[in-house]
Amino acid sequence: MQLTIRNLINMPALKIKLLSEDKGIDKKIVWAHTSELENPSEWVQPNYLIMTTGLGIPKTAEKQKDYIQRIIDADLSGLMISDNMSAPEDLSTLIDVANAHKFPVLFIDYHTPFIEIARIVHEANKDKKDLINHQLSKVLYENTQELIKEHNVKDLMERIHNLLNMPLYLINIDSPTEALFNCIPTPADIQSRLLDFDFKATEIQKIYQKSSVTLHAVPLKAQGFTLIVADNNISLDLLQNLALLFSLYLESKKDHFYQRITQSGEFLDDILNENVSESYIDKKLPSFHIKTNSSCMLIAKPHKNINYKKFLFKFGINGLVLFKQDRVVLMADKAHLTKLIQLFPMIGISDVIKKTHRIHDAFQEASLAFKNCSKEFPAQYYAEQNYSKQTLPKSIEEAQKIFEFNLGMLYANDLNKNTRYIHTLKAFLENDRAWEKTSKILHIHKQTLVYRIQKIQEMTQRQLNSTADIVELWIALKAGEILGIIEE
Repeated sequence: MQLTIRNLINMPALKIKLLSEDKGIDKKIVWAHTSELENPSEWVQPNYLIMTTGLGIPKTAEKQKDYIQRIIDADLSGLMISDNMSAPEDLSTLIDVANAHKFPVLFIDYHTPFIEIARIVHEANKDKKDLINHQLSKVLYENTQELIKEHNVKDLMERIHNLLNMPLYLINIDSPTEALFNCIPTPADIQSRLLDFDFKATEIQKIYQKSSVTLHAVPLKAQGFTLIVADNNISLDLLQNLALLFSLYLESKKDHFYQRITQSGEFLDDILNENVSESYIDKKLPSFHIKTNSSCMLIAKPHKNINYKKFLFKFGINGLVLFKQDRVVLMADKAHLTKLIQLFPMIGISDVIKKTHRIHDAFQEASLAFKNCSKEFPAQYYAEQNYSKQTLPKSIEEAQKIFEFNLGMLYANDLNKNTRYIHTLKAFLENDRAWEKTSKILHIHKQTLVYRIQKIQEMTQRQLNSTADIVELWIALKAGEILGIIEE
């Protein structure tokens, strides 16, 4: 028997109540679709039930009228709104229009998950899954031309998720746990099922797990990417259509991205050689998705075996990139620093540029920071070089800044974990780094002192066999005495 709105209302466990009049509730339901769009009718077929938290329902009466009219015109089964969520308090206009067209509008209890409704609809229609898959393939095909123009991968993923009403994730086969293109990371339970999976296969494969949804691994022609679709009944035809869509899209975006990287390098070279004016730079930077008030200049040593264009594309890192013989010069948003530091064996980072006229200064800052890079300290920030040549602090503010910069982490560890690293460091330096003498003064075994010094070096990122590092730590200890944090 075909599932209807009336059937759902008559299931007490679902806690569904009718908001509209008792009309149109014998409409059949062939699919349940979650959507928070202001126009969900674009992405569904007739006899679909729309489920929403109310986020996409407009607040004004006129827009509510348009919203519900579009849903009615799409010949859908009904509109189900989660109670006590995001819907506007006043839905009177929406209900009036629904009643005029004998269209059912429902409230479902906040504690009843949409996935339970989807499961019930699926069970009732599982014999019709071929028809549903055919409808979905048709919807996907009809929207392919529009989808392929989507300007970023994250939005494309969201739109196809809304279109098909099934979870899908884009995976980097070299590192399946990393989030690509600034998308939301793949859920941990999905990640765990992919850990032992062989991504070398060129055919679509299923990944089964008892009491869990079936995962479909769809290899893409765009090298290094696999699409994971979580659904028990999706057809091979629909999976192949998805593979084609994503392969075409990613290859197109990659080609465009690589072209932009080349153009950005030429532009950055012109900037550094003062071949362009500040006004021209200001006009051009937005086309490379760069904002000076949040960007830094970086100079990095590239690894020979890494395709950096490919990495920048995968992680959605925009900016200006100039590849030189043994250096890479970048102008990129500071939000990308964590990922960029992981990509390069050595990297020097300027202060935030802020204004266009500071680009050349930022380049010099990055150059100075890069010169201080080493195997022990591969990432250097220009801002962190400020106190390497300082004498004793001349003010309380200066003392506070020096102490926090050099010994803040050590001091916090002593307070939170009752360690004695600050006291140990002071004793060690006061006794000219003599191991036996310091051990006796502290009443600890020499090996305990060795362990503490190793931890101090790790937390401060300073080496106690380096004169420059010792000077910085000694001045920071004196700053702590000025502040009264350390006993003289």
